[in-house]
Amino acid sequence: MKKKLIYILAALVFSLGACKKGYLDINENPNSPTAVKPALILTGALNNTAASTTGSSIFYSFAALWMNYWMTPGGVSGWYEERSYNFTTNWSGSTTLWANIYDNLTDYAYLEKQSKASGQTFFVGVAKTMKAWDYQYLVDFYGNVPYTQANQSVNFLNPKYDKAQDIYEDLVKQLDTATNLFKTATVAPADAAADIYAHGDLQKWGEFANTLKLRILLRQSEMPGREAYIKAEIAKISANGFGYIETDGGMFNNPGYLNTTGKQNPFWSVYGYGVDGTRTASHGYMLASTYGMDFLKNNNDPRLGKFYNTINDGAGSTYVSLVWGQEVNFDQTISTVSSIGEGVLKSFDQDQPIMTDFESLFIQAEAAQRGWIAGDARAYYEAAVKANFLYLGLTAAEADTYLTDQSVANWDANADKMALIIKQKWAAMNGTNDIEPWTDYRRLELPADMPISIASTVTTRKIPVRMLYPQREYNTNAANVIAQGTINQFTSRIFWDVQ
Repeated sequence: MKKKLIYILAALVFSLGACKKGYLDINENPNSPTAVKPALILTGALNNTAASTTGSSIFYSFAALWMNYWMTPGGVSGWYEERSYNFTTNWSGSTTLWANIYDNLTDYAYLEKQSKASGQTFFVGVAKTMKAWDYQYLVDFYGNVPYTQANQSVNFLNPKYDKAQDIYEDLVKQLDTATNLFKTATVAPADAAADIYAHGDLQKWGEFANTLKLRILLRQSEMPGREAYIKAEIAKISANGFGYIETDGGMFNNPGYLNTTGKQNPFWSVYGYGVDGTRTASHGYMLASTYGMDFLKNNNDPRLGKFYNTINDGAGSTYVSLVWGQEVNFDQTISTVSSIGEGVLKSFDQDQPIMTDFESLFIQAEAAQRGWIAGDARAYYEAAVKANFLYLGLTAAEADTYLTDQSVANWDANADKMALIIKQKWAAMNGTNDIEPWTDYRRLELPADMPISIASTVTTRKIPVRMLYPQREYNTNAANVIAQGTINQFTSRIFWDVQ
């Protein structure tokens, strides 16, 4: 809302300076717009999505630890909440996620409103798709959240909380509407240039919307009585003709990242290196977790050197890790423990993944294994593993050897196909989106051997199942948030979490 007010105030200032007939005649001067054009809103909104979700430190500072990809070193204070799971309504994880996503949603709400008014259906479809992206995460983090009255502060200063399942069901409808718009929309060259994700490619947007919808539906896979609903909604996906994100597809952001302060790829700028080539603080703060590294080392997985560096930030010859939650000492630093590898930290101008082809293929593998989509589950699964190898800079031949020779990856060697799919999905998502494995773990309790923090400060030996509402909601929207009841990060499950 702050951004929207800034846009409007800026437009009013220009209008006052240019108007000849009087300061009230602001709509009669074509050189003095009273609203920002959709194309200008779109670029910033998409870039902010990448920076505040998959490219954000908040997305990795807890989920990457809880899912045993990374571990914090010795000699560095902090991470009490992440290590112990004992966080409060003031924890930065909860408060920042809430603020960033709702701020981003303000942009998309304004984009949708302005685009409807100007008849620009392409932008309407994009706005609906990206609102579904943001709201899915809000529901997955917090459960019931403001939805129908959100982003309308003029009308609702204290927006009500909608039921999480109701929001999910409406997101599915919004994505259906978006794909229908993508079927008929036209994209002007200038509008395509504003689209820093797909450059106006309607087919690509349709695939992304469909894959996002399938992900929303699979979240509900364990809920009793939902299979008929899920199948009916998947049939609608099949009918629209766009299909899903396949090999060599995916949705990525790149507005033209530069090796300049504030303009690097957001993930790189947090976990990589500064413009002068020196490593960032967080690059030295997030080191290899033993569970994550041992899975690769013990199974001759060539991705080891892509997910992790050797000690001394790649200058050493050995790989060393830390057990999640262990009491660390000052000798356990980036000099003696492996850091984040070059497969995910590629360069300052690398594309920022929003949804990769391998994530989509793993989603399709699960759906096919359940009998919910056409196609061979094994084929989707093996394509997903290969796509991850290629993304990391390895070869298809290396993936084929791994899939054939290693029992942890071989389809025929694993009776529990779902456990195989989810374990390999967990392995692949390291450093591209750590929230999805945390969500799979909550939904399916897979991987089944995921370690709990061994920190002495742990009082409940369980990975949290949700975030707490931020304290600012209790301060500014008290009646509505208190009506949600007493919230506990270990017992207040999201509606689809029924394990």
